[in-house]
Amino acid sequence: MLRLSLILILIAAIIFLPTAILLVFGMMPTIAAFTVDKSVGKSKTLCVGFMNFAGCFPYLLEFWTEFPDQTVENAFLLIADVQNMIVMYLIAAGGYAIDLAITGIMANFLIQKSQKRLKRIIKKQDELSDYWGEKVTGKYELDDYGFPIDRIPPAK
Repeated sequence: MLRLSLILILIAAIIFLPTAILLVFGMMPTIAAFTVDKSVGKSKTLCVGFMNFAGCFPYLLEFWTEFPDQTVENAFLLIADVQNMIVMYLIAAGGYAIDLAITGIMANFLIQKSQKRLKRIIKKQDELSDYWGEKVTGKYELDDYGFPIDRIPPAK
C-alpha cells in the first residue's frame, strides 16, 4: 500500500512538476520535522506541516492564478524571491512554536492530574488502613504462606 502511494505521488509530481517544485522547496521545514520527529503520532511534523502549508498556500494560489503558464521557470521565479521563502519558513517556525507550547501545556496538565490522583489514592489508602487496621498496609514482611513474620500489634 505504501509503495502504491509513493508511486502515485511520484506520478502526480511529474505531471504537475512546477507545482511540485514550488511545494518541495516551500515545505522543506516539514521535511526536516518529519526526519527529526521520532514520536509515535508525529505531532511535531503535523503541526509544522500544517503551518508550513498555510505559509505556502498564498504563493501557490499566486502561481496558479497570476502566472499565465505554470512552468518550471515561473516556479523558480517564486522560489527565488527571498521574501516569499522567508514568509513560508517563518510560518513553519510558528508551527514549531505552537508544538513547543502545546507540549509544555499538556505536560503540565498531565502532571497536575497525576498529582491529584495520587492524593486521592493516598487518602483512600489511609481510610482503608483506619477501617481494617495496620494489617492491610503492606508494611509487614510475610512468610511463604502469607502470614506476617513479625508479630502484629493488636488493633486499637
